Amino acid sequence: MRIDDEVEVLVRAVLDAAVHRDADRFDSALDALGSSQERLTKAVELTLAVNAAVLFEVHDGPPSHQQVNALARDISHQEQWAEVSVQNVHALLIAVTAGKPLPLLTNAAGATAVFVVAANLLATASQPDQGEWWFNYLDKVEAAIETAG
Repeated sequence: MRIDDEVEVLVRAVLDAAVHRDADRFDSALDALGSSQERLTKAVELTLAVNAAVLFEVHDGPPSHQQVNALARDISHQEQWAEVSVQNVHALLIAVTAGKPLPLLTNAAGATAVFVVAANLLATASQPDQGEWWFNYLDKVEAAIETAG
């Protein structure tokens, strides 16, 4: 997958706001993405690829059904500020794990879970105590995504 530089910058802004649980900044960053349907689609595609890459790396392959269930509960609880439901997080994780397309996300509000889950996965899988912050980990993930496709 070739990553569009303009979209990538906007995705990072959304992810940064989500990592910091800054709802106002998150909404503004989503609004910037949503000003163009094509840009929003590219951003969601990139973020879904990030979700898949982190999930598969952390679990050494696809996570089990039990791991997905636990992760959905944990993420929904940890990200209460974004009001993402366990059901939406679970559906997203199942789709990403199975490599199935999600129903078309037609607006930024519909894409909230995609970005919140990615921010949570990146933040929890990075190792800041070893100097690898979520944004450094994202650099590695994006490089792998571009190399793979």
